[in-house]
Amino acid sequence: MDEPARNVIVLLIDTLRASKVHAYYPKTRVKTPAIDEFAARGTLFERSQSPENWTKPSVASVLTSLHPATHRTKEDASKLPKSALMLSEVYKKAGFKTASFIANGYVSNAFGFDQGWDHYTNYIREARNTNASNVFGEAQGWIEKHKDGRFFVYIQTIDPHVPYDPPAKFLQMYDAQPYSGQVQNRRTHLMLDEAKKNPKKYAFTKRDKERIEALHDGEISYHDEYFGKFLVKLRELGLDENTIIVVTSDHGEEFDDHGSWGHGHSVYQELLHVPLMFRLPNRVPAGTKVGEAVSTLDISATVTDLLGVPAMAHNEGHALVGLMLGEAPSQPAVAFSDFQDDRRVITTGRWK
Repeated sequence: MDEPARNVIVLLIDTLRASKVHAYYPKTRVKTPAIDEFAARGTLFERSQSPENWTKPSVASVLTSLHPATHRTKEDASKLPKSALMLSEVYKKAGFKTASFIANGYVSNAFGFDQGWDHYTNYIREARNTNASNVFGEAQGWIEKHKDGRFFVYIQTIDPHVPYDPPAKFLQMYDAQPYSGQVQNRRTHLMLDEAKKNPKKYAFTKRDKERIEALHDGEISYHDEYFGKFLVKLRELGLDENTIIVVTSDHGEEFDDHGSWGHGHSVYQELLHVPLMFRLPNRVPAGTKVGEAVSTLDISATVTDLLGVPAMAHNEGHALVGLMLGEAPSQPAVAFSDFQDDRRVITTGRWK
């Protein structure tokens, strides 16, 4: 039997739709060399779906392996119940050190996400710097201190999320032209929310739309630079070979693709199709792409399998290790997504 992995790191990049990533959409202009190299060294799921189109229910599903209809953490005020077993609790019980570095205010103690962590950080709630440089920096500092034991680390970065405000050099990668229109970097969250509710309020010009998307793309490339540095640090610490790393997102983003902006309002693929990649040298095949429809709520079952830890009780996801190894699916390859209690989506093969 294969030796189980020693550690696990789950990186959830907030608001990263699959089509922004070269490994999913080769025509994308977005430069993400670190993610590209990561994908080449691991297994990528081509039809990975998010269980919801906004953060709280989607992340709840990743960390509990329950469908939104089960955990019911679906509304703005919903709280994850104490009875919902989180992946952090499973690893803590198995003797792992557990740490979270979370830059989204919805995934907080206010909503019940502080269960099972030895180290818990929510940068929004603590009014601290949410930039990738800081989040990855603190995560690698904690990992360095705990590298001699087994650990589970959950990192949720937020750089591609509004407000879009990348450093100038990353914005210039996608829009080097002078701009004097109405789009202001630090107000993009207010503008796009209002544009979604009242499309006539902002009559975005073609130039405005170019600017908005350039800001978002710049955020992705900025984030990628610090993800790359984080991976280098893991190698330097000797953790590269025995740590399973998962890269995913909670949902995507619309850029007037269907007459609207942002997320949390539709079940189009721009919001539901997210990256899902696993890397573990010598166990997870490198450079492999899997075409079956899967859900990000399958992450928990997969990483417990690879670490030799008992599966979560009441697990509604499925371990994806067999699919990575080219085995026939052990159950129908379908993924379910909700939009609160308003819409339900089933994705299988090329059908939705």
